[in-house]
Amino acid sequence: MTSEPISTPDDLTGTPDERTKQLAQLSGTSLSGDWLRRQLESALRDWAADESELDIVKESRADY
Repeated sequence: MTSEPISTPDDLTGTPDERTKQLAQLSGTSLSGDWLRRQLESALRDWAADESELDIVKESRADY
């Protein structure tokens, strides 16, 4: 029995819509848990950065 290495796709990049399209293209392929975790961590980091930016914009508009 020969085990073939699972090819790992490149990390998802771009806007959320672009990442969603890239992920849809990978549907039905075998993805490693490590790859999935990296994608989740990347999405969460980007989400947190966007939330921080929105908070800064809100604070800059606050009347004191």
